[in-house]
Amino acid sequence: MDLTYTEILDTCSALKKTKDYLENTWDKVETVLRDKKRCIFIGCGSSYSLAKSMALMIQTETGLSSSAMAAGDVLLHAVRYAKFFDGAAIVCISRSGRTSELLLALDALKSGGYSFSTVSLVNADDTPLAAKSDFTISTPWAFDTSVCQTRSVSNFYFMAAYITAKMSNNHVLLEELEHIIDNGMEFLKKAEALADELSERPWTHCVVLADAEMEGIAEEGALAFKEICQLLSNYYHLLDLRHGPMVLVGKETLVLAALGVKNELEYKLVSDVKAKNADIVTFSDMLGEPAGTFDLFYGHPLSQIAKGIPFILLCQMVAYKKSKKTGADPDKPTGLEAWIAL
Repeated sequence: MDLTYTEILDTCSALKKTKDYLENTWDKVETVLRDKKRCIFIGCGSSYSLAKSMALMIQTETGLSSSAMAAGDVLLHAVRYAKFFDGAAIVCISRSGRTSELLLALDALKSGGYSFSTVSLVNADDTPLAAKSDFTISTPWAFDTSVCQTRSVSNFYFMAAYITAKMSNNHVLLEELEHIIDNGMEFLKKAEALADELSERPWTHCVVLADAEMEGIAEEGALAFKEICQLLSNYYHLLDLRHGPMVLVGKETLVLAALGVKNELEYKLVSDVKAKNADIVTFSDMLGEPAGTFDLFYGHPLSQIAKGIPFILLCQMVAYKKSKKTGADPDKPTGLEAWIAL
């Protein structure tokens, strides 16, 4: 059995361990983030995509000025960005804690003499990144042995959602995260059944659509198709699909769309995609009117932030099932390493 598949199935078990860990270390996390004038999330690849969702979560729920930056960009232009980082809390995201751009970017910023605190989110113990950080949240039980990230991605997103909920006293979000831990496997069974059916369809290109705090996790969902089944894929905001990309949507396109509250503009977009003979899967929290070629519902009310976890599980499962048809090795895709060493 492929590691990628078993690691997807282990996601909810890993999230439970992460929640317990965060509950026990919350006082330390809060101390590091308290009284900062801004929060900057940095990462590479999947971690940079996650940084975008994390920054939006913090900004929308707490009002704390937050942004996301690619670690490679910071490394190459540290002098230009140094004043922006002065006084900030920098949150570094890395599965391995060994990605060169992150380590070198922190060195470059520190050499400028500016002051900032560093929190690292990693899936491994005793890492070079932790050694450069003021505080590290380490969740080795979520580490993906497969090159392609699956449960580690969901784990990082969960960490940010939990921290956001605690910082903003959002008890509803905390309850939603608990519900996903307890009921995520049931949803995964539905997602897997749909993924089996979708893998038989003739699509060769995937488009992932989502908005707001789901932006980064949906972008990561699109990346999963490139890495796991090695098919072309793109992410867009829902209505942005009309602004150019729609010309490439056709009978060989699969569209995965995360819908918000019932909105006629969203449903009109779904109808327009179907009119181009593309398969479109709509995802939402609660049962609603059929809209897409296929419709998948989580089955319990979820906020925009919480919906990101089942949605990424859907993307990962569909990409995995399609890899059985494309012949791609989901555990060790050609030309990709688990982390990049410059």
